[in-house]
Amino acid sequence: MIKKFLVKGFTLIFIIVFILSILSPIFKHPGHLEKLTEGLYNKEKQYDVLLLGSSHMNGSVDPKVLYDECGITSFNYATGGQPIDVTYYLLKEALKTQKNVDIVILDLYYLGLENEYGEEAYIRNVLDNMKFSYNKLQAIFNCTPPQEYIYYIFPIFKYHNRWGDLKEYDFTKYNIQDNSDINGFDAGNKKYGYDIEGIQKNNIIGEIPDKTKYYLYKFIELSKEKKFSLIFTNAPYDYSSNDFKGWYKDDAAMFNKVATISKENNIPFINYSLPEKMHEINFDFKEDMNNIGHTNIWGANKVSLHLAKFLKENYKNIIKNRDIRNSS
Repeated sequence: MIKKFLVKGFTLIFIIVFILSILSPIFKHPGHLEKLTEGLYNKEKQYDVLLLGSSHMNGSVDPKVLYDECGITSFNYATGGQPIDVTYYLLKEALKTQKNVDIVILDLYYLGLENEYGEEAYIRNVLDNMKFSYNKLQAIFNCTPPQEYIYYIFPIFKYHNRWGDLKEYDFTKYNIQDNSDINGFDAGNKKYGYDIEGIQKNNIIGEIPDKTKYYLYKFIELSKEKKFSLIFTNAPYDYSSNDFKGWYKDDAAMFNKVATISKENNIPFINYSLPEKMHEINFDFKEDMNNIGHTNIWGANKVSLHLAKFLKENYKNIIKNRDIRNSS
């Protein structure tokens, strides 16, 4: 009797979970659906370089420029407000299908986040668009508050009020074969018009918030495990824009610490926010920024051209091996 009861109970639970897993993708908010589906699950596309980070990376490195300049294929996985712990699990998800990755370029802007968790809407832009897997569960359990776990596992509990707003699009699966031109890059076309107000450089070796520092080292460990080269970047922005609660107070000092860690681990760190680096790439803050924190299309072109040159000069063997692989 007890055995039959347990079997029926587990069967009922399985049916409920199955139904919820089918309905949840329909109700989830579709932000960045096309982009992340293309980058994560289109097995037909294999990239040499993966670009990761928040909106700073999203609008500063254009994969088309990298390809035009040195024939490197890449995809920009960055999304607005993407915390670095979420980025780590997003990279692990991408590596499931991306088998030929030689280089991962990670923008480190979100190292400055002192709060334990990022903003929910930004986290959902990534996690809601990842397929259910052990990796996704790890991301949920490590990147979101415990009381929110159930809403990330089954988005229907979060978005059930969307029932009246559902359209035919929500019931159809995104066809990655029809959107092969997506590369993840998205920059604005406005001109900021103001000079930098923040202190972009000092001699202080600062700290990195504990959680983001922990994940910085996890990226380093993952690069050794998966045998890809890791490059750190910091896109151009005015450090004074981060004068708010929940963010590390001295960006310049924090990135000095990053430079120290990078040197210790033999990882290149290109800080495009340094005055001398802006001068090197002929970056005009007034003209090349979309706003105080993000490059526009003209600024992104300058950053992308410099990055392409850096890759050509410092990763000749990788580019050569890629050419051999592609010709075979």
